[in-house]
Amino acid sequence: MKYIESKNNAIFKKIKKLLSKTKSRKDTRSFLVEGIKEIKICLKAKYNFIEIFICSEILSKEDFEFLKKNSTNICITNLSKNLYDQLSYKEKGEGLLALIKSKDFVLDNLILPKNPFILVTESPEKPGNIGAILRTADAAGIDAVIIANPKTELFNPNIIRSSLGSVFTSQIATGSTNEVIKFLINNKIKIYSTFIKNSVDFTSIDYKGSCAIIVGAESSSLTKEWASKSTELIKIPMKGKMDSLNLSVSAAIVIFEALKQRNAN
Repeated sequence: MKYIESKNNAIFKKIKKLLSKTKSRKDTRSFLVEGIKEIKICLKAKYNFIEIFICSEILSKEDFEFLKKNSTNICITNLSKNLYDQLSYKEKGEGLLALIKSKDFVLDNLILPKNPFILVTESPEKPGNIGAILRTADAAGIDAVIIANPKTELFNPNIIRSSLGSVFTSQIATGSTNEVIKFLINNKIKIYSTFIKNSVDFTSIDYKGSCAIIVGAESSSLTKEWASKSTELIKIPMKGKMDSLNLSVSAAIVIFEALKQRNAN
């Protein structure tokens, strides 16, 4: 097993860039994942592993035995604790990182059931919000999450951390707003878009068939294309002085109302 302790090592400098540089992740089509739970999720989701990095000073014997059993064809490199700490993005590192090949998030690759339930979010920017949305979608059993006009790269370490690994378990696709609208219409999926004006109470909608809930960024709301192409415009009634909720909160409110209807006998 190779051991690295110098910060000037070419491999270390390369993987360190993946944590802070979106361009590095895009150019190499790879990203880093930390922790045994997330690595197990990636293995189950059939992601391709390039290399595994451990810190033998921290890594538990149980996790090391799991790695040896499940990564027989993957190179394992041992990092000094000093180098590992520079790469760790968790509050308490487990001594385990994996370099993984990225996947493409293509609309046409989505596999949808007979009556799909889809969440679309347009131009979300904050990684924490994206991660929270993915966790909510996973909890609700959403069939697919589509990101229109993405502003943040999905293998950003903050998204991986805040999603608790659900970025790997969810069906995700990205595209321009027009591409996403065309995809939904072509697949006969009703479009329920959240707008403040000229909209109806979200609880008055029938969500039992094929449908997509569309939510926009807190700062800009949805673009006008959604207003003309939607089946219905919906809103969450507000009693306070503010006219918007956190993106992930508003998505969750509508999603679980729809889920209640869809699960009703």
